[in-house]
Amino acid sequence: MRRSDSPDTDRRYPLRMPPDWDPPVPAWSSVFPQGAGQVSMCVIGCQHDAGQDVSGFVQDLSAIADDADIADYASCEDRDGKRQTVGVLYWLGEDGCADWLESAEFRNFWEKHTADRTEFGVFREVFNIPFQRSETLFSGPEHHHGMSEARMGITGPIKTHMYWGGMRDRIPHSADDPLEASGAITVVEEQANRVRVRAHENLCIIRSGQDWSLTTDEQRREYVETMEPVLKDGMTFLRDSGDEVGCYSCRYMREFDEDGSKTDRTFGLAYFRTIGELEAWAEHHSTHLAIFNTFLEIAPRHGPDLQLRLWHEVSVLPSDRQFGEYVNCAPGTGLLGGLRSA
Repeated sequence: MRRSDSPDTDRRYPLRMPPDWDPPVPAWSSVFPQGAGQVSMCVIGCQHDAGQDVSGFVQDLSAIADDADIADYASCEDRDGKRQTVGVLYWLGEDGCADWLESAEFRNFWEKHTADRTEFGVFREVFNIPFQRSETLFSGPEHHHGMSEARMGITGPIKTHMYWGGMRDRIPHSADDPLEASGAITVVEEQANRVRVRAHENLCIIRSGQDWSLTTDEQRREYVETMEPVLKDGMTFLRDSGDEVGCYSCRYMREFDEDGSKTDRTFGLAYFRTIGELEAWAEHHSTHLAIFNTFLEIAPRHGPDLQLRLWHEVSVLPSDRQFGEYVNCAPGTGLLGGLRSA
């Protein structure tokens, strides 16, 4: 099969891809409609006690989320011992999410669930992601998770993966920009129980997922007993001690269906100060090396018969129109984690 990418000699910042590189396992990237230009992503959720019934929140959100092109629902335990239940919504194009946030339906939902009588925290995190500043990666050409549920097509197998620096190399904007952070996460509005923050330049976000719904027998045991435990260790480190490596927040989430039943899909959603700090954790930290090496022990053995579906999307964002708003939430929730090091 034809390789879809080759070294670009016009780059100001050269690829880190080794000469004559041949990845040990194949991977593919999504192709989006050229006219779209970007995707908008809204993470909207509640922070609550374990066992607390938040089905009303989820039902109300689902009822108004039909406007989104993609809607995923998931939950996790956070570093404060609370649970977070969220919807991750995407719109192709520039204005869909902004229009939705200004709609009467959303305003009524937001006002209902941020009222003083509400017994849990509520938050929204809004990111506008230019495709020139993002990349996607999949372990198989048929996978389409996250924003890629709305893709136009797939390209690959690609060469720019399975080496340190491949993630940055796949972001088109990195050819001419070092993608270094400037500024800090800034509070733009604060009341007694409500805070709104604005992101700094080149905030890096990663959503990295695992789908083992099609695994059987040996491959299912390998994932559940061998791979998932080291993955969970890495996500727990980023959640609880991410400050050490420039990670503001990490949610390791289990997806659920509309009826509330758990699926065999998880993802980590993490916010890093820079892509450089994400790269450093990936390349040098023991928790990620354990994940990477475990994958390398298993995936090449199965080759094209690997049933586990792995994917991620990584974006490095301009500061414009990236914000978070938190009502009755713990101080380090989401982008508020960036205030700890401010």
